[in-house]
Parts: sequence; structure tokens; C-alpha cells
Amino acid sequence: MTILLGIDLGTSSVKTAAMDPAGRMVGLSQQSYDIHSPLVGYAEQEPQHWWEAVRQTLSESVRQAGAGSSDRYAIGLSGQMHGLVAIGMYGQVLRPAIIWCDQRTIEQKEQLEAMYSIEQLGKLVQNRAATGFLLLSLLWLKQNEPDTYAKIWKVMLPKDYIRYRLTGEVGTESTDASGTLAYDVANKCWSVELLGQLGIDPELLPTVREPWDVAGKLTTEAANDCAIPAGTVVVFGGADQPMQAIGNGVLHQGQASCTLGTGGQWFVPVDTPTYDSLLRTHTFTHAAPGKWYMMAAMLNAGLSHRWLTENILQNKDSRSLDESAAKVPPGSEGLIFLPYLTGERTPHMDPFARGAMFGLTLKHNEAHLVRAVMEGVAFGLRDGLEVLVALGVRVDRIVMAGGGAKSAVWLQILADVLSCELYPSAMKEQACVGAAMMAGVGAGVYASIEEACEIVVKQAERPITPILKNRSVYEEQYAFFRELYQCNKELFKRMSGLTNTTLNGTKQPIQLSMET
Repeated sequence: MTILLGIDLGTSSVKTAAMDPAGRMVGLSQQSYDIHSPLVGYAEQEPQHWWEAVRQTLSESVRQAGAGSSDRYAIGLSGQMHGLVAIGMYGQVLRPAIIWCDQRTIEQKEQLEAMYSIEQLGKLVQNRAATGFLLLSLLWLKQNEPDTYAKIWKVMLPKDYIRYRLTGEVGTESTDASGTLAYDVANKCWSVELLGQLGIDPELLPTVREPWDVAGKLTTEAANDCAIPAGTVVVFGGADQPMQAIGNGVLHQGQASCTLGTGGQWFVPVDTPTYDSLLRTHTFTHAAPGKWYMMAAMLNAGLSHRWLTENILQNKDSRSLDESAAKVPPGSEGLIFLPYLTGERTPHMDPFARGAMFGLTLKHNEAHLVRAVMEGVAFGLRDGLEVLVALGVRVDRIVMAGGGAKSAVWLQILADVLSCELYPSAMKEQACVGAAMMAGVGAGVYASIEEACEIVVKQAERPITPILKNRSVYEEQYAFFRELYQCNKELFKRMSGLTNTTLNGTKQPIQLSMET
């Protein structure tokens, strides 16, 4: 028996799936971990915690699969994008990883934007600077932790560190490299010009390969830790968004996926490295040969819901909250939520943006709050889709992915706000499946990614259809939503300065769980 193992290193947990070549999932294990926030705006994780979770989930998924000593394995990876893991000369982790939702690099972002115009960044790397991206985090280290920076041998993205622990081999691949801000996405190489202007040695960055390439083989030490035979093939894999797209069969123009995870993302494949001249969206490399994708990303989708349920509603049952939200009329009786708890990317690219509940009255209760959060996230996703459509991107069929897509109430709200049909994913754990499929391509189980999708991916046939009578309500609410940001944009920035002055010196650690 051949067992394809897909590891998805997420923001709040790692999941490992065991899959046979026909796409049947024969094992699945998950281990959670927290985000550490030692200062306001910081978001860090310990790579060792990732590794411990990977060891446990690999072993457990193989146990569930009932695999024997004669079985053949292959491993692929998926992972949270943009983060930075700093590695010393002897392979040691030099400090906690700085992950994608970290906001400490606002100053470095402003420095880069003073050096390069939006037009110049578009030509160099096809993307705008955003806090949490590896390049800005590396620049922050250089300026704020010079002793640590001087010890760096290589920097890695999160899932690349796990692959390093599995194989002992250093490297990355084009989908994750394209999300660093240091990578020329159009020409698929590190931007030596940009790195040189910032005084960063290109040798700190790993060699870039393709997601389906074999990265190495499982070491004896890792094999003993994970209960998998030494010599097992490990492929490079890819960033979580391309991997979920592969797991949903989203390969071609006209197809799109919308992810309601910790963040929210629109993923639209394109045949050329087209990018927005205003850099409100991202253009990254797809995990399929000769493909790129445009992505509109919001930072606080499932995270907004988690914030409400954990911090305000004291961990009330999500199902009961869904049921109560369904009883609230569309528009939440005038309550509007701005989902900018950690800033925002598309379309504002504004790290200073903040969350807000607008229109509160005595008649509003917790059910209104839950529905308003769902509607606010839906409005934010509509913001992103409208940018993509205005750029001429085709969106013929939308596949819904992520933990939030399990909520029928939320899906109906989104369909109503977008006024279009949505197809719930028929696949479970799409990023794990995509990583396992990539392992199968690298190991020769499938002849191509297209063949893997034909064999494994199942498509939903019945969509979520918008309720037309809700359209007028949401059109009016959406107009208010957009105006609220514009009216408060400068206030958000002023408030951020006040917050940093009063709180940034306190070192009270904050633990955040971001599971959707």
C-alpha cells in the first residue's frame, strides 16, 4: 500500500492527513498551539512546538492508517505564509518565529515605501510591502536585534523549517518564496536589487525549487521520532493557499476559492504574473506549472469570530451562536462590524486599521454581535472580490474553504452579500490533501498535478444560492461599511500611536488561540 502524507502547518494547529492514491483519507491527526504576543502587535511562535506537534500527528495518522512495514510513504507539506524562522550555523533556532499576523514592522514598511514607489515595487516584486512578510521581519531583526541578525545562517518560512527537521536539507519553493516580498514573482528568482538596497545578503535566503520537486529523504533521527521509515521521500510542498487550491482542484482561470480561515483569502489562478498597479492585491506563484494567482487577503476573518466568542462571549458553543445569529434579521438591525482587529490588507493595505462595532443600541444582544461579525467579514471579503473583478479577473465558480465555511449561516450571509452562488468544498482538509497530492506527484504516484486532481478532487454540485430579498439590505449596509473605514482612517492611525505610547512598553504576554 502507498500512503501519501500531507502536513499542514497552520497558524493555530498542525494537521497531518494520511491518504491513499485514490484520495481516500485513512488517517487524520491534529495538535494545537498558541501565538505568543510579548508586546502589543507582536505575534510569535516557537518552531520547536511546531515540530513536536508534527511528530505526534505524523505518528498518529500513520497509526490510524493501519500501515505496515512493507508500505510505501511520501510526505508533502503545506504551511502558513510569510513568517520568518532564523537559523544559526549549527541548525539552531535563534529566536521565536515572527509569523504573518505580526505588526511590529510598520516602521520598516514605511522605510521601504520611502525608498520605492508603488510602481517600482510592482516591477521588482509585484507586491506591496505588508507587515508580517519575511523581508520586513528580517529588516526589523537587522535594525533591532543586531546580535541575533549577525548569527543568522539561513532564514526559513515556517513549513520549510519542518521540512528541514524531516530531511536535514535547506530550501524553499516558489509559492512560499513569492510571499516573502524578496522574490521577483514574474521572473521567479530572488530580487537581488531589492536585497542589495536593503543591505541584506542574498545568501541568507534558501535555494528556490518547485512544490513537486523532491527535497530529500527522511533522516534516521526524524524517522525514529515520527514512526515512519528512514529514506521516505519528502517533497517541497507549498504555501497553504496554493495547497488548498490544489486540494480543491482550483487550477485554471475562471475558477476561484474563497477561504474563511483565521484570515480570509480570495484565490484566483491566472496564466501570467498579472498584478494590480495599485498593489491592493497580491500576485504569487501557483503550485501548478506555468500558473500564478492573484489573491485578495483580509487579516481577520475567523479570527474576528474567535475574538468575539472567546474574549467577549466566554467560549459559548459555536453551534448555538450560529442558531441565534440565524434568527437575527439581515443587517443585524443596524449594527455594523469593522473586522480590522490586526489591521487590514486588501483593499486598504493599512496596518493601523482597527475593529469597531458601529450602531449599538439597547436592543442589540449577543446574537446581533455574532451576526454583525459574520456580516462584517462578508463585507470585507466583498471588498477584495470587487478589486479583483475590476482588474478583469474572471470568477465563474467560487469554491468555499476553511473552518468558517462549515457554518451554513455564514455561507448564506456571504452568498447574500456577494449576490452570487457559492459551492461548499466537497473535500475535507483541503490543504492537507493538496500537500499529499504534491507528495504523490513528486514520488511518481501521479503523472502530473492535473492527473492528481482528476483522481482525488470531488466537486460539490449544489451551490448556496443568494436570497434576493436580502440584497437591498446588504447593499445599503455595505455602503455604510465602506464609508465607516474612510471616515475613521486617520483616527485609527492616531489611536494606534496612543496605544503604542501607553502599552508598548508592557511585557505582559498574551496567548491567542486562532483556530477557526
